[in-house]
Amino acid sequence: MERKYIFFDIDGTLTDANPGGKILESTYRTLDQLKANGHFVAIATGRAQYMAMDAAKEAHIDCLVTDGGNGITLHNELQYIKPIDFVQANHVIDQCIERRLPFAVALGNEAVLYTNQSDQKNQKLPVKLVVDESIDFHQVKQIYKVFIECNEQEEKLLDLGTLDYMRYFKGQVIVEPAEKYQGILEMVHLLKGDEKDIVVFGDGLNDISMIQKAPLGIAMGNAIDEVKEVADFVTKRNDDDGIEYACRHFGWID
Repeated sequence: MERKYIFFDIDGTLTDANPGGKILESTYRTLDQLKANGHFVAIATGRAQYMAMDAAKEAHIDCLVTDGGNGITLHNELQYIKPIDFVQANHVIDQCIERRLPFAVALGNEAVLYTNQSDQKNQKLPVKLVVDESIDFHQVKQIYKVFIECNEQEEKLLDLGTLDYMRYFKGQVIVEPAEKYQGILEMVHLLKGDEKDIVVFGDGLNDISMIQKAPLGIAMGNAIDEVKEVADFVTKRNDDDGIEYACRHFGWID
């Protein structure tokens, strides 16, 4: 059997809920069997690397594509995380300042976000927020993500250039990479693998591109319609042994 390079999204794919959730026993069993049968198993997520590592450890997976495709971790060793375009990111931040849209910026692979708005409102932020009016984001070294509190009308007025972004919550946009498949390709190349053996599993907006581009893209049964429409195969739901079902269907496990 040819070795497959199988990449799983976390929330709503490896877990039985999005966000959060737990990993099913059938999924643990499947991951163990995949590895025993010689297949390569990894995570592909939009989460920052530091945030994805807990889920990876829980799933007994030590290779990750993180930060929406910009980060590579091999065997628990971080290889790199690429920042987003610095000039375009600052253009977005400047617009937020001008329009008084609350924002927070990820400056590194850490559980801290930064803003220079002293009247910052309470955003739905995943980590600690540091407010420092002296920060000039044009002078920082790198920018990895920008969290913006805005409604859909305000979003339409923002010039984001060529930067990717996602709206996971009603009142927030996150400017972040959304090319998981580029990171997947880079990881497979590092491993001297063959691109034709790549398989991806996903369910959400930031999985659409990788599902489209992979030789075999699998949508969970609970996936949004846009993911199902571009998938090669739609398996059962994440809470109904969907990962195990697909892997048995394709003969990767018994």
